[in-house]
Amino acid sequence: LKLLKASRGARDVTGARPPPPGAMKVVRDSKFRHVFGEASKARWEDLRLSSKATESSGIQGNSKFFAFAWDSGGGGALAVLPMSKTGRMARDMPLVTGHTGGILDFEFNPFDENMIMTASEDMTMKLWQIPDAGLKGHLKEPLLALEGHSKKISFCKFNPCANGILASASLDMTLRIWNIAEQDQVCSIELPEQITHLKWNYNGKLLAATCKDKKLRIVDPRASKIAAAVKIHEGVKPSKVEWLGSGSMTDEQYKLVTTGFTSDAQRQIGVWDMRMFTDAEETPEPLNMLMLDQGTGCLYPFFDPGAQLLFVAGKGDANCRYFEADSGEPYLHFISDYRTTVPQKGFDFLPKRCVDTGKHEIIRGLKLEATAVSAVSFRVPRKSDAFQEDLYPEAPSGEPSMAADEWVGGAECRPPAVSDMRAMTSGSGPARSTRASSIAVASVKDLRASLAEAQAKIDALEKENALLKAELAELKK
Repeated sequence: LKLLKASRGARDVTGARPPPPGAMKVVRDSKFRHVFGEASKARWEDLRLSSKATESSGIQGNSKFFAFAWDSGGGGALAVLPMSKTGRMARDMPLVTGHTGGILDFEFNPFDENMIMTASEDMTMKLWQIPDAGLKGHLKEPLLALEGHSKKISFCKFNPCANGILASASLDMTLRIWNIAEQDQVCSIELPEQITHLKWNYNGKLLAATCKDKKLRIVDPRASKIAAAVKIHEGVKPSKVEWLGSGSMTDEQYKLVTTGFTSDAQRQIGVWDMRMFTDAEETPEPLNMLMLDQGTGCLYPFFDPGAQLLFVAGKGDANCRYFEADSGEPYLHFISDYRTTVPQKGFDFLPKRCVDTGKHEIIRGLKLEATAVSAVSFRVPRKSDAFQEDLYPEAPSGEPSMAADEWVGGAECRPPAVSDMRAMTSGSGPARSTRASSIAVASVKDLRASLAEAQAKIDALEKENALLKAELAELKK
């Protein structure tokens, strides 16, 4: 019965059920039908990647920098390289070296491109300030350190809308929310199993977490509860998750995509509507379940809300598939894939404002290889050099849409602040980098200096007080 049920809902990678014999194939009309990927000739080479296995994508970037875990031998080290400096990297290049354990996840602050958070095996998370020109020496002193988890921290994720709100997941099976400006924990939610992937939804209200028990959990952090828990894939290997929808398609914000495996290790992409999730133990029917291949690596999904394109890349693969999302069946339409001969250790995408609109670039990815990183440009071929309004709807501007105190206080979550793509880009090159609203944080170094100064004042006052007491005692004689 299970096999019959699976075969009834299964589709091939194109997103469609096999056509009946003799049926005519109709090509779907789409402005993204001819999207192609092309790697830049300028690369970053002679890199020493950490060999530690993690559940994160392995690489992160913005318009100024990109980062990946560095092979440091002992402890954890992170390489943060300027986008502008390509070529062969020095073996003794400066690194972020403030952790005593391996770095398992890291993420740039979406509202300050010079800030990056790291999560480590040493049970701490640390926030780092990267100079505009890049690191000139090893960075050991963080702006702040967050402590509270009792085991390795596997994920750290910034809220995409609220400034200074961070989610973290640990092997202690807790999901915690932090207010970075206050350097304090907002809440802690216990989960029955370890988290294998974690993502905020479009407006920063909910979190989706895939877990080791093969279930997807929807978490409402401000209510400190698990809103839904459903089984998604039969395979034992880790599943990953991504939210769909956009600011103009609010009804689609209830939909999610998961990647995982069948019981016989075939890779899948599932499309789900959280409105169909119930408290019952039974597994809900997916809107669509695509069967891919017999690959061994986990597939990492990334959704571009503006173009409504889903990109899927797997560790160990040498390609990146992309699909167009649709509000109706089959919900995902396979377009094509970017293929190379070199397998990837990780793959991620830059913020939308980093694209070159003059070349009709719709998204830019970073492909992490064994000893190198290359930028991959995905473009729509067009003859005109003019700005293409249909390709570039408004995109997140890099400014927060609400303050941390508002979010913690239960205010209605607002979607990301957006701006016109023409205003954010020059049209003849990549978008100008932005350094938006930054979190007001006192660094550990500054706090130590302030503490030493305060202690010196206390010592001086105590000494003065002792002298005054001695003089008063003399006067009473």
